[in-house]
Amino acid sequence: MTKKDVLNIVEYIATDSFFKDFVVRKRDNSIILKTDYGYKQVQLEHYNSYDLSRNALALEITPGYAVRFNVLHKWFEKYCKRPLNVQREDYSVGLIGSMFNKTSEFYLLESREDYTKDVQKIYTEVVNNAKYLFSKFATLNGIYQYHIGEVLQGKEELPDGGAVWVFQYLILTRLVAPSSYDIVKNMILERVKLMISRKEPNIIMYSDDLPAILDDLEHTDFSTGEWGKVIM
Repeated sequence: MTKKDVLNIVEYIATDSFFKDFVVRKRDNSIILKTDYGYKQVQLEHYNSYDLSRNALALEITPGYAVRFNVLHKWFEKYCKRPLNVQREDYSVGLIGSMFNKTSEFYLLESREDYTKDVQKIYTEVVNNAKYLFSKFATLNGIYQYHIGEVLQGKEELPDGGAVWVFQYLILTRLVAPSSYDIVKNMILERVKLMISRKEPNIIMYSDDLPAILDDLEHTDFSTGEWGKVIM
């Protein structure tokens, strides 16, 4: 199996009518649709592996699904410590199959036995998953419910690493649920304190500037469209 095999599968998936407006991006084996608010993307990660169920060497393929709303990212570019081109690749939500009770890993045997059947399985699941997720996360409200709503309900925990999510979640709450902003902010700042106490390197980079960043964030009107189209 080679990289060309993965690209062939990407191109095959892209023939489905659901992806008619998407383009194939060869550099990362993805199908992407850039929109007036951000992007939607399916990417096929691949690794040399072993299929235990068939006791054979195989190429492991893991489809990832991502949605980006620019309004949650572009404002923070002036504060972010990472290169701008890296920031512009950030997504607002990204999942693999196991995160919503679907298959994460698919295997193509090096012997090419069952190749057509295995490719068709990937095709069918990717198309169905993309339809579901791109509908679920078609609005900022969908993103909010996934990232924050379930935390407020006690079903999920806030992230315990990284830093950029802190500001994305606060912007998201200001837009979708401003009446909950103080509650969400307090929860996030408690998590920030915990991460700083553990010397989490990503959040420490922003600790000195955090008050000024929050003040700026809280005095910015994200609904104007300056930072990206708002779809509720």
